[in-house]
Order: sequence, then structure tokens, then C-alpha cells
Amino acid sequence: MLETIPERLEKMSRDYRGKVAISFRGTRILYRDLPGIIAQEVAAMQQAGIRPGTRVVTAIGNSWHALRFYLAALTLGVIPIPLSPRTPEDMQVNILHAASAQFLLRETPLKDQDVPCAILRENGEISYPSTFLPSSIPLPEFESPVAALFCTSGTTGMPKLVMLTHRNILSDIDSCFDLVDISPEDRMLGVLPMFHVFGFSIAYLLPLMKGMTLTIVPSLYPLEELIAALREDQSTVFLGVPAMFSILTGARRKTSFDLYPLRLLICGGDALPSRVREAFEEAFGLRIIEGYGITEASPVVAVNPSPEVRVPGSAGPVISAIRLRIVNDAGEDLGTNEVGEILLAGDPISPGYFANPEENARAFREGWFCTGDLGRMDERGILYIEGRKKEVIIVSGFNVYPQEVEEVLLGFPGVAQAAVVGVKRELRGEMVKAYIVPQEGVSLKPREIVDFCRKHLPPHKVPRLVEIVPGLPQTVTGKVMKYLLTQATSEKEYEA
Repeated sequence: MLETIPERLEKMSRDYRGKVAISFRGTRILYRDLPGIIAQEVAAMQQAGIRPGTRVVTAIGNSWHALRFYLAALTLGVIPIPLSPRTPEDMQVNILHAASAQFLLRETPLKDQDVPCAILRENGEISYPSTFLPSSIPLPEFESPVAALFCTSGTTGMPKLVMLTHRNILSDIDSCFDLVDISPEDRMLGVLPMFHVFGFSIAYLLPLMKGMTLTIVPSLYPLEELIAALREDQSTVFLGVPAMFSILTGARRKTSFDLYPLRLLICGGDALPSRVREAFEEAFGLRIIEGYGITEASPVVAVNPSPEVRVPGSAGPVISAIRLRIVNDAGEDLGTNEVGEILLAGDPISPGYFANPEENARAFREGWFCTGDLGRMDERGILYIEGRKKEVIIVSGFNVYPQEVEEVLLGFPGVAQAAVVGVKRELRGEMVKAYIVPQEGVSLKPREIVDFCRKHLPPHKVPRLVEIVPGLPQTVTGKVMKYLLTQATSEKEYEA
């Protein structure tokens, strides 16, 4: 019988009985007390009529109360589908029906939707609905039971529902822990959103699966609360996405503070621009290590083990639980430093998408998951991510990887954000277009941006079209939704 997340937590509660497991706004829970607290929540769920196999869409923020619910759900066999609390109500309901879920869990009542809704109150109490929706689509059974359904980031449209089993999540946690310079004596500062698989699995479950102390902070704001929690609990590990490191750097320019005693800062969720990394490291004197993950891999695929051996700009070596191939369009394995699609196999890889046979047939083939991400492996076994396969721009027969162009654009003074896409023009074929967000109070001239790119890029990679915009459409974790850019038309673009 394969180990489950609750079984691992039960073992930790015995091995680390007197140690603080969770700290949240002055409340401290010892490992020995966790099983009893979770059992009480399980009993409340059962009394409300919730049974194993029930699916619930959760739209709740970071808190001990939220984590307590998730741990109880995993114990009872209830399947959470975590969403951002900022997800529009109609989208929450759409995903509820797509997942064939029985009810929603929110922090406030629904306004205009007539579906069963539980409410998580500020004091931690949960009021459950008196009735639940029936489940019309059964959940597939696997050797290890499904622990949760996670929505893909949705940068290309309606998110898919990724099934992750207990085995998927635990194998990824164990393999990450073995590779990275981290131990049970470290203390995690949990700020990443719980609804994101990077946060759920690595920021919140990993510490508890390994006997660490976890401090939960609702968000980066207010900064004073984060710093106070860091100081009080002496946290040593922090996980973030690029936007979080950029925000901390901006805050450092306005007020004096440090991040002592943090020693291990890991960035995931999206590519970390070198400018963001360098500015953060100069401001705080701490080095960021980067990794690569994807929801379907639970999520970590590769990560630099420590600041001392990191390779800046790389995703680091692949974790031991995952097998990785880089292939061309014909499915043939490529050599060192050749760019191709990343394929994955191993225990952390999802068994598939829920109720989506077409996407399963496309993405899961012959024992390999086809990520749609492009990468290359150097002679040391270090992985580099080059972008999304769908986003490659073909200019006069040459491949242009948007990430490379964006990195150059972010080096132009006054550029806050940049997104590069391919647009097709009649008679001229596909062209590189750059959307530029200026820093506050800065006026940018497209011609100067193009001239800058000509000094740093080959001619076919230089943007021929530039548009200055006030902002970019992004997911809640900061990924740019480029499909919205390619769908839009504008008369404000500059053509070189």
C-alpha cells in the first residue's frame, strides 16, 4: 500500500512531538497536537454530510484555518480544487461544474450564483451548506488516490484540471528535499498562495512532511507583518515567484529593512529576469536559486541545490524522481545544448486531466508527459528553459524564443515589464512584436527601444513592432496571458 499525505503527517507528529509545526499570527501548533485538531475538523465535515470522494472548490486565502481544512480534507479523502479568492464568481461556478464538485468553500457568500456554498469565517469556523450538488462524473481510481485537482495557470485560455495523487505530491516533495540544501532544522516562511500548486505542495506540505516549522503569512502586504513573522519565528527558507522578489526590492528602496535570518530563497512559477534577480541580490545581499516546475509534475522538475552551486539563469539539475527528455518535432532525442520540447516521466507526474480525454491523448503519450515547454540541457546536466513551444515565433525560417527577446528588453532603462509575441502580417509573414510597460513616470520612445535591441540581438530577433501599454494581462501568480495579447488589435503600435 502506497503512503498517503495523512500517514506521513502522522509519522511526523510522533517523530517531532514537542516541536512547533505551524505558526500563524501568534498561534503555535505542536506536531503532537496536529492529529487531534485535524480529527476535529474531519468530524465536523462528516457531521455536515461530507463523505470521502466529495469534491470542493476552495476560494480562500492563506491562513492556518485554510491549511487545517486542507489537511482534514486530505485525511477524509475529500478532493479540494483550490482557486484564488479573486477568481470571479462565475468562473468559480464554471470550474465547480467542470470538476463535478459538490460545493464551494469561500470567505464570503456568493452574490449572484445559486450553488451550495460553505463559509470560512475569520475565527476559523466553517459553516457548511445543508445540501450538496450530486456528482455526475466519477473520479478515476489509481494505485494512489487522487489528493487534489489543480487548475493549470490558464495562460492559454480555460484552465485544465490536473489530477495529483498522494504519491505524486510526496515523491516530488521527497526528491526536492533530497536535492536542495534544506533540513528539518530549517523554518519555512510560507507566503506563496495556497491555491497555487507550488505553494500548496512545496511551501506548505513539504515543511510538515519533513518535520520543519512552518510560519504562515497571508500575503506580502502589509510588509510589517511579514517582517515581524520572520523575526519572531527566525525563518530560514522563503519561496517566491518573480513578482514577489520584485515587490520586495521596490519596498526596500522606500524603507530600510532586511530579511535576516533567511538563507535559502527559491524562485519558481515563471522565468526570473536577470534584472530582477540582480536588483534583489544587490538590495538584500542574498542570492536567489531558481527552479523549473509545472502543475502536472506536482510541480518541481528541476532546481538549483543551493546558492553556493547555483547556475544563474538556469533551472538547475533535474530531481531524481523525474526522468526528462528533450526532443525535436519528430520525437527524436536531441543532444547537448539543442533546444527542443521537454518530456517528463516518473512518480511525480500526474495521471492526467480530469474529464478531458482530448487533452489527455495530446499531452500524455507512450508513458511521457509532453510539457509544451522548450528547454536545453548542458554538458553538466543543467536544465535551461527557453519558453513555450506554442509561443515560438518563426521569422524568415528562423526560430525566435520570446524569453530571450524579453530579457533584452528588460535591460532598457525605464522598462518595467515586457512581453513578446508573434503577429502575422499579410505579405510579410510572422513578425516579432513587443508590448512594453514603462516604469512609473517614465516616457519611452519605441524607436529607441528598437535601436537598443539591434545592438544586442541578431536582426531576425529584433522587434519590428512595439506598443507601449499601461499594463499586461496576467494570472494571479504573475504569468502574462499572451493569448489575450495576440487576440487584441491596436492602432498604437510602432513599426520599425
